[in-house]
Amino acid sequence: MQKESVTDSQSARPQEFEGRLAAGKDWREIVAWVGDLPPMPQVASRAISMVENPDVTAVELTDLLSTDAALAARVLKIANSAMFSRQREITTLNQAIMVIGFKALKGVIVAATLRQLNKSFGSLEQMIWENSMCSAVCATVLTKRLKKRYVEEIFLLGLLHNLGQIVFLVQKDTAKDYLRVLKLIEEDTLDFTTAEQKVFGFSHNLIGALVAKKWNFSPESCQVILHYRDQLNADKPEGELEEKTAIVKLADLMAHTAGVGNPQGYADQMEEMISTSLYLGFPSEGIADTIAQIVADTKAQFENERHIYE
Repeated sequence: MQKESVTDSQSARPQEFEGRLAAGKDWREIVAWVGDLPPMPQVASRAISMVENPDVTAVELTDLLSTDAALAARVLKIANSAMFSRQREITTLNQAIMVIGFKALKGVIVAATLRQLNKSFGSLEQMIWENSMCSAVCATVLTKRLKKRYVEEIFLLGLLHNLGQIVFLVQKDTAKDYLRVLKLIEEDTLDFTTAEQKVFGFSHNLIGALVAKKWNFSPESCQVILHYRDQLNADKPEGELEEKTAIVKLADLMAHTAGVGNPQGYADQMEEMISTSLYLGFPSEGIADTIAQIVADTKAQFENERHIYE
């Protein structure tokens, strides 16, 4: 995978737009549209910046998060999920920070923030949100099974993969047309990316990457969001970025297969799950059974903790 810089504006069309816009779509309009989006909520933005500062203390983070009661409550709620809690209930922000660590805390803050973006929270918003969380859960399950060292990081990447869909539903001009996306999926057995491309001329992958850049997420996060639905063009990952992107891709496919975040008529995922699993190095023998077990484990963990993510 070629690393691309998701940019705000250039005189020539940026590379990340290549192959991602319908004919007649002007990339400048999309950049301007993203530029008009509100910034990430101030407390969450400051907290994420602080998490990345090696000199920051747990007390400083606790003091900041305590200024946003809703954010603090949701951080505590998510921190008590099986992914993060260690034997005992976490009852204070300071405990949450000390127990789960700064890397994991970043993912929890983002999860809490994304959940609060939708002012109205109907069945469609719930479906997209649940897919975000289930994909993040599945990404951690996959990373542990593959014995990779970046379990805490992958939760955030799994969570952010459909950031663009959340943005589509937050913005009035696209939210009103998103039902057309669902209708296309039902009528033509499509996935979200293909249906969005037909309705809007671009998909949530591009929008999500641009918003992640606007909100100062890492270049790696932007690249995973942009590329996770791309076709695999090699037998195995060339590096860690490609590996993480494929894990998020597989996690999304498995979340849909588990029935989390699926509109009626959503495309079957088995063939793509098998090819992505082999790409990541899962043994070919019994691959269908391996996939079924991971899907079942993910669904059980998510269903057991669904109340935490609501």
